Amino acid sequence: MNGPAPGTHGQASPGLAALPSPTTGSAPAPGTSPPFQRIGLVLSGGGALGAYEVGVLRALDALKVVPSLVVGVSIGAINAVAWLAAGHDTSALEQVWRTARGETLGVRWVSLAVRLTGAFTTLVAVVELLLTALGSRVFSGAYWLNRDRDPGADVLSTQLDLALWIVLGLLGVLMVVTSRRLALDLERLPPDADPARSRRRLRTTVLLAAAVHVLVGLTGWPWPHRFSAAVVLLLTLAWMASTPGGLGRWLRGMALGLMPETGGRGLWSGRARRHILAKLMQARHPTSLVGHGTGLVVTALDVGSGRTVHFTSWPDVDPTFVARLAEEHGDVVVLENSIQLLDAAVASSAIPGVFQPERVLGRDCVDPAGFSNQPLHVALAAGVDAMLIVLLSPSEATLAAPLPADVGSLGGRLLELLNWRGLQHELRHLPHGWSRKGAPARVCVVEPRQPLPAAWLVFDPKLADDLIALGERDAREALARAGWIAPDALEPRPAHG
Repeated sequence: MNGPAPGTHGQASPGLAALPSPTTGSAPAPGTSPPFQRIGLVLSGGGALGAYEVGVLRALDALKVVPSLVVGVSIGAINAVAWLAAGHDTSALEQVWRTARGETLGVRWVSLAVRLTGAFTTLVAVVELLLTALGSRVFSGAYWLNRDRDPGADVLSTQLDLALWIVLGLLGVLMVVTSRRLALDLERLPPDADPARSRRRLRTTVLLAAAVHVLVGLTGWPWPHRFSAAVVLLLTLAWMASTPGGLGRWLRGMALGLMPETGGRGLWSGRARRHILAKLMQARHPTSLVGHGTGLVVTALDVGSGRTVHFTSWPDVDPTFVARLAEEHGDVVVLENSIQLLDAAVASSAIPGVFQPERVLGRDCVDPAGFSNQPLHVALAAGVDAMLIVLLSPSEATLAAPLPADVGSLGGRLLELLNWRGLQHELRHLPHGWSRKGAPARVCVVEPRQPLPAAWLVFDPKLADDLIALGERDAREALARAGWIAPDALEPRPAHG
């Protein structure tokens, strides 16, 4: 699209004409006053990498750089809403990132694995129980090994099999029912300091179990032979899957590929994200985020119409703003209160297939990543005179990444490439004179120097401090390069407690 011409200082712009002036809270720090009147901040999506954005927001808070407009996508929308709700203070948001794990944020891989394991265990136990209870001696391992010996041992072996399959079935049901609590307990366990030693212990357990199974079978002692054989087989598969070679990777990939959908429109709901964001917004009046202070746009994808939906926080949106976004197959929807804003942020972060779509004002919406992860055109349509863009992967190194080793990494890589291509399209359509060059530059891009040490869907509190520190450092350096702040403002402030 053809963007609007840069606005002049102090002149009302079409999209933001109805917006109140942003609240700074205090006078700017020395040497940190950007030379623009209406700055647009664009926070892109990236799942667990979003802690990096918190570091950027922390730098803006310290330097008193207050945007007139924030455009948030996916985790960027979550961070934007929480940041504005706290009056541009990142303390509460930092605490969430430093303590929250995947289970608490709604990405419950462990509980899903526990639930599936429990369901599979119950299914196997029921099938084996039925086969054992049929009464046919051919289903007994003791029958084939000891046909000429005491038939009482065969009967006792069958009874032991029945009892243990019943116990295992009940254990599987218990795993399904308590999967979330078990997952939280497992995530609290310290990480394995020596995986090689754990693999050796598992191998020793397999050998001992196999030896006992063979010994008891040869001696003809009463023994749950079918149950014992199943245990040896499962332990062997677990040990093989734990090995670092090609067979281990293949078994682990097959296990991930066999995980079925839960029967709904995603693996999990947005309940956990909604709960956390609602707590972060509790300090504000229900209407204080809408129609006041910095303008906010939360972008999502309407799965019904296929159009991008831009939920805006200010009333009386200029028709020019609506028309410009309509040219990009986008709809503008005005939010009336903070509850609707909360719904929009949860919908924007609903990764398709991972989270179910969220309904906002009659629209079923999901994360627009891959379609509009850096919607620079939204900020341009709103009439900003400069933009601060936060990326969660280095734009120059995207095409140099190695080939992913598994299907999960491949999916993340394809999404990263889609976002990169979308960014190039957005950058090519900047208005004349808008670039990262100049002093000052109208476009300031904050991005990591190299890929961040985290995965999109693996939330690790131990990495949060590192990501926040990297985001703050890169933000200060990018602002200085763009000529928005003086070099003497580069020193970061002490971390929040």
